[in-house]
Amino acid sequence: MNSEVRVLHVDDEPVICDLTKLSLEKGGRLKVDVASSAEEALDLIRSGSYSCIISDYEMPIMNGLDFLKEVRNIDQDIPFILFSGRGRETVIIDAINTGADFYIQKGGEPKALFAELKHKVEYAIQQRNTRIALKRRDGILEAVSLVANLFLGGEAFDRALQEAITLFGLATEVDTVRLFRLNSDSEDTDTHHSIKNIASWTRITIQTDEREQYIKTNNIPVEKGLLSRLVRGETLILNASEIQMYDPLKGGISAKSIAVFPVFVDQKVWGIFWFADYMSERTWTGVEIDALLAASAMIGSAIQQDQMRRSLIAAKEEYASMYALMRRLCDTVPDILWAKDIDGSFLFVNQAGSHLLCAENTSDPVGKREEDYPCGLIHHGMSECKNVSHHNINGRISLKTGSEVTELDIITVPFVNTEGNQIGTVTLGRDITNYCKIEQGLRISEKRYENIIRAIHIGILVVSGDGVIKDINPRALELLDARKSEIIGTSLSKNRILREMEVSDAVREVISTGNGISFLTSRSVTRTSEDLYCMVGLLVPENGGEAEVLITLDPHYSE
Repeated sequence: MNSEVRVLHVDDEPVICDLTKLSLEKGGRLKVDVASSAEEALDLIRSGSYSCIISDYEMPIMNGLDFLKEVRNIDQDIPFILFSGRGRETVIIDAINTGADFYIQKGGEPKALFAELKHKVEYAIQQRNTRIALKRRDGILEAVSLVANLFLGGEAFDRALQEAITLFGLATEVDTVRLFRLNSDSEDTDTHHSIKNIASWTRITIQTDEREQYIKTNNIPVEKGLLSRLVRGETLILNASEIQMYDPLKGGISAKSIAVFPVFVDQKVWGIFWFADYMSERTWTGVEIDALLAASAMIGSAIQQDQMRRSLIAAKEEYASMYALMRRLCDTVPDILWAKDIDGSFLFVNQAGSHLLCAENTSDPVGKREEDYPCGLIHHGMSECKNVSHHNINGRISLKTGSEVTELDIITVPFVNTEGNQIGTVTLGRDITNYCKIEQGLRISEKRYENIIRAIHIGILVVSGDGVIKDINPRALELLDARKSEIIGTSLSKNRILREMEVSDAVREVISTGNGISFLTSRSVTRTSEDLYCMVGLLVPENGGEAEVLITLDPHYSE
């Protein structure tokens, strides 16, 4: 479903809002809502769903930075662009530190200005959507691997199926996931009248208790137009009009997005995998759809395996059919998957695994060992060695094939028999080459930002909660008349200027209250040629780490 992308612009100047709305809505993809104050905007954010926020800096009651802090309390990931006529570096630094994605200064030629704004909005939304889609794709593929272990682990089928539905619900972040069975075995659509809920998971309460109980225990009538498409095995991403026409579960609350995937059992459509959002619209990306097709194939294969188990199918042809389905399923998963016996000989290798081993096909490795397949140069950790065995390797490795290097995340786990004795191992490997490239890009960006911080004319210090200096840029060293080797790791009070500025007291107050402090220190105290404007603020700790304090020294302050 190609849903409308909503953007919120906050500015107390109606003319600016009108120009932004006119510029961004050209083309029809973006829909811009406007608010004249931060307070009004916060109400809109809490009650609606936005893909990006644009905000002025100087507004009455609450300025743009304070508004950004409130937004981050609501949504840590929504793109935020500060669009302001105020161009002081302190404002820009504060905006970036607070979590703004971009800063655009008003002024200049309007056409170019609003073209840049539109580009930044679309880029920020695209980056966020890409991150979300890849995160969901990876979550779905990880869930596929976990679900495979559930069905192969001997757990009761009904319980494993419910756990599988729950895992796919958490991975996709939808509001509801349901597995429905078509109530007829005939391929004639005229004989299909309803679907039956087999398993379901809901993130939030959508239906009333009575309605939910009805859905779980009764046959649900389905429109013939929808059934004909389901029986043909189509993957359906329903648009708004199709939801109103076809949704068999519509009641008090209408779904805003629905994705339906066929579940094949014995090469026929057995049922459907139903994903629905009720609180907000969603655009399903190709990578998510491909991953969910693998998930529905996994469910279909598991259902068929259970049916075959229940029917006590012992014939060799039927067993071969089941194995072939599992083989095709494993070969559709991009992860490397193989199993070995206790002596290290291969019992099973999927398509990706055979490619890694440079085997002729997936059957060739069965009964052989890894040593029979030299597959290039393996880097494990910081060392390099040839023909390293993958046995019991857990972690990241690099495989060099020709001029290419493939990064793999490998995990090997034991599998046991019914008596609890280990009878072999299962190895799962994922190609993380793109992640490594992203990590490299992030490191380059981090270095670039570090160089920017060190080049600006404002002095910057990072200190621990107890006042020990952890980092300092060259400008701060110049202002404090100090050398880095002498000041790093020492207390603030060791430096004369910082001591006479009473910065240690300010740090303690910031740590205690969580509120930033700013003050002006006379040149008579610092004994420099200019006054120093000092700002002390709390840095939000990452991953529960120790709190740190950011100190800036601005010699260009003027009343």
